[in-house]
Amino acid sequence: MNARVTFTPKPDKIVDSILYLALKGLELDQYKTVKLLYLADRAHLRQFGRPITFDKYVAMPFGPVASAAYDLVRGKKALGINPSSLPFETSKHDKIFLVGNPKRDIDRDIFSRSDLMVLDDTADKYGAMSFVQLYKLTHDHFAYDRAWKNRKTKANDMRFEDFLAEDASKDDRISDLLFTSKGM
Repeated sequence: MNARVTFTPKPDKIVDSILYLALKGLELDQYKTVKLLYLADRAHLRQFGRPITFDKYVAMPFGPVASAAYDLVRGKKALGINPSSLPFETSKHDKIFLVGNPKRDIDRDIFSRSDLMVLDDTADKYGAMSFVQLYKLTHDHFAYDRAWKNRKTKANDMRFEDFLAEDASKDDRISDLLFTSKGM
């Protein structure tokens, strides 16, 4: 099946997902933040048929990157959000941007129970991993590998349908996603 599943990124869920991870007390930099969002979106899509943040993912040299989240953490405007309005602080040390000091609780009304369950699970499973461990883990994923091998520049869009498990039901699940993604 060659059709592309596309979603519209949800700015509020992107920001509050980062905030949620910061509230967990994780040591977050731009790399860990985008990897954890990728792992959460991938897991939620596989389990529940939709991502959490709906962010656009690209394959870059250090792995999958949640585009809008990456820009925001690095102090750039994204999806109409001014980084100075973020409910957490970001700071730059050398070439690394750190995320911390949450300024409020998350807006629980924008998340489903499954969103929070998967974010919790992702933080528990992967939150203590080092950059190298997350690098190795995500580079082994089909979605990243396929996008990276097919790139024409230093980054290439990743396909949500490639986040799904490779099994006999994949085509049916892609068909369902193509239908449901139109309303998301």
